[in-house]
Amino acid sequence: MKRLLLPLFAGLAHALLLVLAFPPFGLWPATLIAIAPLVWIAVRPDRLGWRDAFAVAFGASAFYWYQCQWAISISTAGYIPLVLYLTIYPGVFAYALNFMRRRLPRIPLSLLVPIAWTGLEWLRGEVVWDGYAWFLISHPLINNVYLSAAGSIVGAYGVGAFAASFVGIAFDFVPAPGTAPRALRTVRTLASRIAIALGIAIAFVAISMTAFFYAIYATAEPQIRVGIVQTNLPQSNKIGWSFEQRKSDFAHFLNLTRQAAAQKPSVILWPETMFPGAFLQDFDELNAHGKSLGKRTPSLAAALMKFQGELGIPMLVGALGTEGLRLDTFTPNADFEFDRRFNSVFLLKNGAVEPLRYDKIRLTPFGETMPYISAWPWLQDKLLSIGAAGMSFDLSMGSTDRIGAFEFAPTTPSPLAKRPEVVRIVTPICFEITESSLCRKLVNRAAQGRAKVLIANITNDGWFGNFDPARVEHQIAARWRSLELGVAVVRAANTGISSVTEYGRANGNRLIDIGGRSSRMDGIMVENVALFRGTTFYREYGDFCWLFPIALAGLLILAFRRGSPNNPVAATGSSPTGGSL
Repeated sequence: MKRLLLPLFAGLAHALLLVLAFPPFGLWPATLIAIAPLVWIAVRPDRLGWRDAFAVAFGASAFYWYQCQWAISISTAGYIPLVLYLTIYPGVFAYALNFMRRRLPRIPLSLLVPIAWTGLEWLRGEVVWDGYAWFLISHPLINNVYLSAAGSIVGAYGVGAFAASFVGIAFDFVPAPGTAPRALRTVRTLASRIAIALGIAIAFVAISMTAFFYAIYATAEPQIRVGIVQTNLPQSNKIGWSFEQRKSDFAHFLNLTRQAAAQKPSVILWPETMFPGAFLQDFDELNAHGKSLGKRTPSLAAALMKFQGELGIPMLVGALGTEGLRLDTFTPNADFEFDRRFNSVFLLKNGAVEPLRYDKIRLTPFGETMPYISAWPWLQDKLLSIGAAGMSFDLSMGSTDRIGAFEFAPTTPSPLAKRPEVVRIVTPICFEITESSLCRKLVNRAAQGRAKVLIANITNDGWFGNFDPARVEHQIAARWRSLELGVAVVRAANTGISSVTEYGRANGNRLIDIGGRSSRMDGIMVENVALFRGTTFYREYGDFCWLFPIALAGLLILAFRRGSPNNPVAATGSSPTGGSL
């Protein structure tokens, strides 16, 4: 039992450092050493067994129990599996690093640590359970303009890999706990480690300085004035939204929109699914034979379109979209039917709904879909009835073939423009802002023809209840997309935090201010948003960090083979020549 105390302590220390680094504390330097306790326990000479890895994970779970507490009000049954899933990774990291360190002693920790950490982090964020890219080790560094600058070249995962490398470098020059200081006994070993450490440091500085100075000269030419309506509707109310409450909230939303319109924006944003009617689209009313009696418009939709026409300002509104919407009048309750239903963004212009809309492509895991489990609807329904009563996972994914962008003219054109300029707004919905690859695809498609691009992230953060740190973390993810892609990101968030971020810069990050608060309040925000010239390396060439899980798999296979009966290696971590690289 005593043997498990050190792994448990390492996991708890890792959790404490993460708590300090992430909201609400936001002490970003803590993230630079957050994985050091895990490396410390992994490089000890003793073999780390599965029980030790479990103790590490158990200690690390303290961070996730705290950060994911918002899920309790949505699904108590889902809260526990979510936390347990996230805590697997620190334990697996420590186990894998210990395994590779013992069997591949010639490979320095400055390489092993980032390969193991970033390989697992990339898999968690992009692949497993459809990806959950929260709590990346690089996220708190967005508050340091110099350390995060490299993100426009290597992305958030790449910045995290550099941070992990520096932890590995430190342990390369410190004797493993419980061993004699003989790891640096040869000049060749010391020289090789210094060379690798300098190479990593020089690469980071060169990449960061290149990105930093490019960002300075990424001139903001035209601007577009954006109005944001922030609603404050708790998710519990949204699930049980009565008709009377819908009408009351609708009138309030219109009043907030009038306040925003008074400041003359070029476009006004509403948050995700905040339109309180059933549908914004026209529908076919059918007779007893299933034939159309003509098109009809739902009453609240007609009222909103009339309001927008009188306002004269285009609006981007989050609502449910459908294919094949119809009303069966010959059924007892005259129910709406549809072929498919989507989480969508609509453009209202000239008192009508424009044909182009955006359908959410990346459904939120366990919020809108159950990864893998959704392949068995009966099982999904059973789990929902147990752990998330009142929720319905019947949304379809939007098609990547239909990705479009909404076009506007800039409020302040560039004085150097030789032809009329176009601003294209792409609208990743809610959780989609955490997925770098999707946002990159949206931006690059919209930028064709040299158009200026703006990301408008509409979201419903009422899911987070009273837990504001989750709202801050969601907004941090949006700031990383701005940095990676070299575009401004505006957010219209139910319950907050609505914001404007320009090129990911800390001094270009403006939050809505409603009586000194940014969340759990309703209000408006109207800002001139810069539209940047040029692009970024990351935007042009994408994320190369998929190489890390491949490298990790290769090293694990090599380590396994090195320990096989046909190719034995001393389990002490010493090479046959008595040294290590």
